[in-house]
Amino acid sequence: MVSASRARPAKSDTAKQRRAADPTLEALQHFRLIFKSVKKHFHWVEQQTGVNGAQLWALAAVIENPGLTVNELAKTLAIHQSTASNLVDKLVRQKFLRRERSAEDQRVVHLIPESAGIRLVKGAPKPLQGVLPDALSRLSAAELTRLNALLSGVTRNMKVRDAKGKTTLLADI
Repeated sequence: MVSASRARPAKSDTAKQRRAADPTLEALQHFRLIFKSVKKHFHWVEQQTGVNGAQLWALAAVIENPGLTVNELAKTLAIHQSTASNLVDKLVRQKFLRRERSAEDQRVVHLIPESAGIRLVKGAPKPLQGVLPDALSRLSAAELTRLNALLSGVTRNMKVRDAKGKTTLLADI
């Protein structure tokens, strides 16, 4: 007869231990935590400000660098130019930004923050660029290099990849 203290662990306990020790599942949980946290922050931003996280980040970038062009904004946010243009259109309609033609070259349009946009950003939840870009900006260059190499390996091993995802706003994923 087996004493209670020598009894085998229940099958569910063993399964839990296996899952907890599986590095693949642990990595998957990190991705889930990241995506859920990003989504939660976006929701909070929109509740507090009435604009989505991407619009807030774009507005903050223009306030930090008044006179940016749409192309420069796209590069700053690492998004496609057409996506940046759509963000700008919304912010202009809401009177948070305005477009101003360059005096030197009428083909060039600069983005200028309006006072309503500046007020919105001052009262907005932080980090303005979102929790993931903020967290990444806090990593050292060596950590970012390692992370980028590891993530490149993950994406190389994926059976389905959509290259457009590289320039898609997280809020649109």
